[in-house]
Amino acid sequence: MSSDDSTDRGDTGRDTAPGGPSGFDSFTPAYEGAPPWEIAAPQPAVVELAGRGRFTGRVLDVGCGTGENSLHLASLGYPVLGVDGAANAVARAREKARRRGLAAEFAHADAFELSSLGRKFDTVLDSAFLHIPGNTPDRRRAYTRELAAVLVPGGWVRLLEISERSAEHPSLTRTEIAAAFDDADWADLRIGSTTYAVAAGGGATSEVHAWLVGVRRS
Repeated sequence: MSSDDSTDRGDTGRDTAPGGPSGFDSFTPAYEGAPPWEIAAPQPAVVELAGRGRFTGRVLDVGCGTGENSLHLASLGYPVLGVDGAANAVARAREKARRRGLAAEFAHADAFELSSLGRKFDTVLDSAFLHIPGNTPDRRRAYTRELAAVLVPGGWVRLLEISERSAEHPSLTRTEIAAAFDDADWADLRIGSTTYAVAAGGGATSEVHAWLVGVRRS
């Protein structure tokens, strides 16, 4: 599914979903229905990463939604905390965990205040969330500083983000992603190609091009 892709696509940023230190709950109405990023299953790229051993230790899933990625990792034995700014999404994730008998934790939290969790993690999962903190480099950098604050030294961010090749969905370029991690907190940035599954109606899914990112906390 994934492959190395070192070609720079340039910086062609587009509008993103709303977000901010007090704005992540703006996604609450979306979870009253069926948003396209909810596919009733973990993202295939996340399943592949887990199968390749790319998650270690304690995992934080930022922007977890209704929890499918977190629950998949919990089913494999990882201690997982999923956080989201939409309280109704968190409630649905907790109910799924209860029904499935899984020990994943879920919390209503602000992605700009992750350090207030008072916990450290070995791996952070960001599945199509990086574009949400805002469409400016400074706001994305503010978000990645929070990721650095909760990762142990040597810990990894595993990030999946829809690419600019998809005209129908909010996206980021390789350049924008690299810039978000361009400071002394980060090392060993790797960006390859993969796909991201979106709901296509009637229980079906379709795949769009995405970036698969790994970056290590210095």
